[in-house]
Amino acid sequence: MTPYRDRYFRTLKTLDTFVDRALGLTYKGKYLSGFHYICDLLRAASANTYLETVGKRADSIHMAIKQVPTADVYWEYRKTVEILGGRFTLNEQDVILAFDYTDEDFYGDVQGFWIHGWTGKHAVTGHCLIIQ
Repeated sequence: MTPYRDRYFRTLKTLDTFVDRALGLTYKGKYLSGFHYICDLLRAASANTYLETVGKRADSIHMAIKQVPTADVYWEYRKTVEILGGRFTLNEQDVILAFDYTDEDFYGDVQGFWIHGWTGKHAVTGHCLIIQ
């Protein structure tokens, strides 16, 4: 397989732009931006693990996500998929989206929308739903 540097750059730039716009960040601002976050996000995705396991900026990413309305991320994701879909003419093809979801054991203080209470058996206090 031949690597195409221009395609890699375009893909990274697309991810960078998405993260900046979705989280309301400024490129080359005085704070961290999508440019800083995508390395950790890609590292975690390629290792199929959590940001905290492989990244240095997990707390910053989580804080940036909490500071924006979910709708901002949704609409920016939709716009990005629309742009990429046009680039690859996906509107002219049959496309199947597949998602995987699983419940992960949680051993801490059960709080928030994503973690729901559990039986307490084997010290499991909650379950966290993860969609991939």
